[in-house]
Amino acid sequence: MKMPISEIIDRYTITKLKSERTDEDVSTELKAYKIEIDKCDTDLSKYIQSMYDINSKIWSTEGDIRKGTLLPLDEIGRLALKVRDLNCERNAIKADIVDSFSEGFKEIKINYRKINYGRK
Repeated sequence: MKMPISEIIDRYTITKLKSERTDEDVSTELKAYKIEIDKCDTDLSKYIQSMYDINSKIWSTEGDIRKGTLLPLDEIGRLALKVRDLNCERNAIKADIVDSFSEGFKEIKINYRKINYGRK
């Protein structure tokens, strides 16, 4: 089964973040996703940037949770809710890509809407 472009973009941006923020060598994986992205006849740069930005925020917030062993539980809870809300934005971006390319499947979550749920 061919991987939908929404998944390729998502995995590409996560792998790009991993290459920038860790010492792990993910160059082979990064190149594989880039080859698939380059096969697309459409300019994907706005989708890649949007997905990179949201995945970067998620990565940073999850990192804050992992580092926060001394944080009060209410702060850990606030950060977890922030990750949940960021994931809603991520799902909306992926849904937009699915709509634009008519391939793949939308991730439907409880109370899912293709917007930011009104939260910032």
